[in-house]
Amino acid sequence: MRARALVRLWSIFGEPMWIIVSMGFPVLSSLALSLLYYSIGATNYVGFAVLGGVMVAFWGNVLWSMASQFNWDKQEGLFEIYLTSPASITAILIGMSVGGIVGTVPTAVIVSIIGWVLFHPVVAASWGAVALTFALTLASLYALGMALSSLYLVYGREAESMNEVLQEPVSMLSGIYFPSIGSFSPFPFAVQIAASLIPLTLGMDALRKSLFYGEGFGAVSFDLFALAILAVVFLAGSAYSLKALERKGRRDGTISVRIR
Repeated sequence: MRARALVRLWSIFGEPMWIIVSMGFPVLSSLALSLLYYSIGATNYVGFAVLGGVMVAFWGNVLWSMASQFNWDKQEGLFEIYLTSPASITAILIGMSVGGIVGTVPTAVIVSIIGWVLFHPVVAASWGAVALTFALTLASLYALGMALSSLYLVYGREAESMNEVLQEPVSMLSGIYFPSIGSFSPFPFAVQIAASLIPLTLGMDALRKSLFYGEGFGAVSFDLFALAILAVVFLAGSAYSLKALERKGRRDGTISVRIR
């Protein structure tokens, strides 16, 4: 786990251009939405846009660095080394997650600082609830990335197309830049229920309540409980799918699925 985490950190910080790209998208998208809210007088939503820039950095890391990583490793001939080594695949995935989280923290900090300096969003935080919500949101998000990594490994090149499909719709449904669930949501109730199956949706809802409205554990208890359940479900799904892939590889000599 430590070895895979260090490799991930080195890959992020060892290439200056990758640092610029990974930081540029969250910063620019956050600034664009903050300016929009500021220009129309919706200053209460400026904080939502800054928070959204922080969380979209982690969401992008889940899609492009977690979910797709095994597929890229397979193309480069590394996945076979994982399988034949005594290391646990689950430990490798956890190492990827830890490295991804630590590597994305500088982006999140820069977005927060720029948003705070330029727009001064009003914060009335219950910091204990904020910290627990943030931790559970990241745990469930990266557990989802671990589950998707097995799926992407099976379907090969279609993985990148799936990332393109998921990136923006999930950003909208999860309410990264505006409330997507609750009384202020523009979506019908059925869409809100479907969006709640995405960990980022529940995490953003709880973070907005605890960070900008000072609501404590009682107000966000349902979100916290649901995030914990989703993290366990995705972790269990990841472990099951990896075992299934291992059995398929031993039986058929391949882990890929033929798409007709």
